[in-house]
Amino acid sequence: MLRVLRCGHAAIVEIHWPSGEAGVFLRCLIELNSSEPGLSRRRLLAHLTANHQSSALAILAMTLLLAMCGWIVGGTEGMQRALLGTAPRPNGVDISRESMQRWFGARLLFPGELPDLFAILARVCARAGLARLPDLYCLPAPGDMNAYALGTPERSAIVVTEGLLRGMTREEIAGILAHEVAHIRNNDSRTMSWATALRRAIDWTSLAGLALLRTRHDHRGTASQPLVTLLSAAPTLGQLLGLALSRVRELDADATALELTGDARALIAALDKLERHHTGSTPIPVSAFGHDPMRLLRSHPATSERVGTLLSLC
Repeated sequence: MLRVLRCGHAAIVEIHWPSGEAGVFLRCLIELNSSEPGLSRRRLLAHLTANHQSSALAILAMTLLLAMCGWIVGGTEGMQRALLGTAPRPNGVDISRESMQRWFGARLLFPGELPDLFAILARVCARAGLARLPDLYCLPAPGDMNAYALGTPERSAIVVTEGLLRGMTREEIAGILAHEVAHIRNNDSRTMSWATALRRAIDWTSLAGLALLRTRHDHRGTASQPLVTLLSAAPTLGQLLGLALSRVRELDADATALELTGDARALIAALDKLERHHTGSTPIPVSAFGHDPMRLLRSHPATSERVGTLLSLC
């Protein structure tokens, strides 16, 4: 008997050969995987390129929205003033040992305490091309599983909770660290700070524009309804664009983590554990979010979407 099955990018050929004895067969499975390294690499690069383009478009859209609000307030000069000061600046976050202890209660870890953990971090950072290892901090929260990154490639830190270190396997921790290193290498902290500055400028400029239009209406008895509508919607549009940018950066960090570790299975297992920990349930199928408008209000993609994206890149 010959049977051919398909599973994702792989084709499985199952063959039953008679052994010469009644009712006894030799079963042979041959997996033909079309996801050779070259093809997977091209898919990964295409995905990363698309993410970078989406990020650039989100920043551009926020900049144009701010420029329009500034123009309504004061013409060309108002537009220039609105854009002034929103350009990305060097990260000024203080990630010294004292500040991390004071603000977060996180304790600086040393290689002598957890040599295996630092070996994983060093390997991931070497593949990422980081010249300097991030400082590694532990948050004494045994009941929580979380991790986050701060800073830029020049000066950075990764904070992991005690619960994450206890609840994850070595391979899963490698995936989590790779995700955070990806945020650092991609300079996501600076990108999101830029988006935050743009969003705040949109809020203030649109408010000033609405006040100006009301003053003109009181004096002249007329007001441009399209301009009022644009200014009223600007803060919401800026917020949605910022959330969209955050979701794209998360997907990009996942793809970069896959590039750094080459272990999609461990990364997916780590995401599944985090989903179970934070929601108490398994990831909801991505199809459930397809027509859910509330997904636009999330800063992170659904776990099922992240898993589906990783599987498509393998």
